[in-house]
Amino acid sequence: MPPWVASVPRSTILRTRRAIDRLHVALPCRYATEPRFANLRARAASTHVSPTAINLRPNIPPRNKELYDALSALSRAAETYANISRLQLALRGVAAHDAVTRIAVLGLNSQVSAQRLARLLLADPLAAEEQWEKELEKSGDGDERAVLLKYGDESDVHAPSPLYKVLSVPSRVLRSHNLEILVSTLNINVAKTLAAASTESSTEAILVPKLQATSARGMPVPYPVHKTLVFGEGLDSAVTFGRFTSDSAGEIDAIKVAVDLPAQQEEPEQVGQNGSVAVNVQVGKQALASFRESIQNSITYERGWFRSGLPALSNWLVQDLQPSASIKPAMTSLIASIADDVEADITKADTARLQKLASIPTDQELKASIVGHLESWAEKSHTELRDQLDEAFSSKNWHKLSWWKLFWRVDDVTMISSEILERRWLTSAEKSSIYLAGRMNQAGFADDIQRLAVNDIPEVTTEDTASTAENPRTNLSTDVRKPQPWPEHISTARAELIADIVPPLQAVAQRLILQTFSTTALSSALTALLYLSVSTLSLFEASAVAALGLTFSLRRMQKLWEGARESWQGTVREEGRRTLKGTEEVVRLIIRCHSRGEATVVEDEGVIERREAREAVQKVRDALERIDNQTASGERV
Repeated sequence: MPPWVASVPRSTILRTRRAIDRLHVALPCRYATEPRFANLRARAASTHVSPTAINLRPNIPPRNKELYDALSALSRAAETYANISRLQLALRGVAAHDAVTRIAVLGLNSQVSAQRLARLLLADPLAAEEQWEKELEKSGDGDERAVLLKYGDESDVHAPSPLYKVLSVPSRVLRSHNLEILVSTLNINVAKTLAAASTESSTEAILVPKLQATSARGMPVPYPVHKTLVFGEGLDSAVTFGRFTSDSAGEIDAIKVAVDLPAQQEEPEQVGQNGSVAVNVQVGKQALASFRESIQNSITYERGWFRSGLPALSNWLVQDLQPSASIKPAMTSLIASIADDVEADITKADTARLQKLASIPTDQELKASIVGHLESWAEKSHTELRDQLDEAFSSKNWHKLSWWKLFWRVDDVTMISSEILERRWLTSAEKSSIYLAGRMNQAGFADDIQRLAVNDIPEVTTEDTASTAENPRTNLSTDVRKPQPWPEHISTARAELIADIVPPLQAVAQRLILQTFSTTALSSALTALLYLSVSTLSLFEASAVAALGLTFSLRRMQKLWEGARESWQGTVREEGRRTLKGTEEVVRLIIRCHSRGEATVVEDEGVIERREAREAVQKVRDALERIDNQTASGERV
């Protein structure tokens, strides 16, 4: 106690104390008339629960049981949309008779400035500077942890925590309102926040500060609070905070902003409902020091204290913390804020879903779009089939298989014909079909494509595949016919075409060469026999038979080979048209099946989840309204 206090009459001290109570609501309990309680630490125990603690069902007051059950149901139904940290804080507050109220003092520029502000809000003008005040005034001591201010004596021993440093403060405000104050910083990086859209809103970042463990590898731990006082220094900090909270809809009662600005010459007009206030920590510090120096400076202290703007913060600090029979108004505001946030997130999800559904075209539009793309693809594919095959059959490679070159090109028939089919037969149409399949997949036809089997496609019967007496076609087969997506129809048809028509063309070429050589050899032998057996025939006359046989064989070879080539060309063209027609029929079949509603419709599970979450929010609101009505009825009685 300062030495000048002993010489002052007790009546003067009591009158001064009553005046200070009206100016400064943060007097310590050592000058209060109420007796101290023995177990201070038990009464002011922190509500911070270790993650490894065993969750046991608390002894819930009967009046709060309905609200507790509604909040528990909300945590299960709206886990995706609710802030779990704030919801757990609300559950612990409802489960206790007089739960601890958490208030955070966050510095925008540094934690030291926030500590000095908290010191002025809790300091006792009638007492000398205490050790906890000196701890808060320290700066640059290497300990960057947050500070938790709890009611108690300096001799109290607290369990060490890697998240914050605990200081015992003998403040009547902390004791009478069962209050804890967390002093930390609010890390704001506007450029990073604007560049990368974070899923966490600015309001959640302020009401749920992140505490960094002492270990560099530790992850930030959320520490939810009921109210937050944000303290900045200078106009630049106010502008920075405004940019940070640009996503907020408006002022929030649970958030107060104080900016350290030059003090005014006269006392500022205080409006209790303002979301921001201008203060001057230096003026408040000087006023506190002047009163501690001498009680005669009470007028100077009063003027300086009001000029500093700190009374508005002192009033806001204890606002909505009045004890009641059920729960404090601050706890009611927390629960209502949680319900509003959950409902807002659900509304955003519903809006996003509706926008997505609105951007999806209708079935008729989808059908018309796919049919349009299909017709364009079919037209281009038929044009490609005609032009590419005309170019291929007039190329030098195909002319290498002329009948008179067949004698030395007979082994190249397979290579040249296969090359035409692989490089000229619907290559661009096959690539375009993949793009068309992608459009159908995007439009929701993927399931229809996958479940459409080959036996569902109308099959074109040819002479080779028709049922005959020698080769009867039955429905019994050991081969499993797997569903085949239509984009593979062209490649499959090409492979089958190469395997079916290229070997017969090669066989025709070899057979004609053999027949030509055989006929020529037979006519030559007949010529020699006539020349030797008929003496009247000259060699020239006998050679006429050989010439006749050679001419016949070559003419026959030319006719048959050119006919085989023209037939082969016609088969290639016809199979190309059939393949395109079959592919087009498959796509139209898929469109018809989808239009008849045969397509698989996946139900949006998020709709059910959001409906259940809305019902849980409504139950919380109903339970909270009943508690408010009961409280109001009790006050009237």
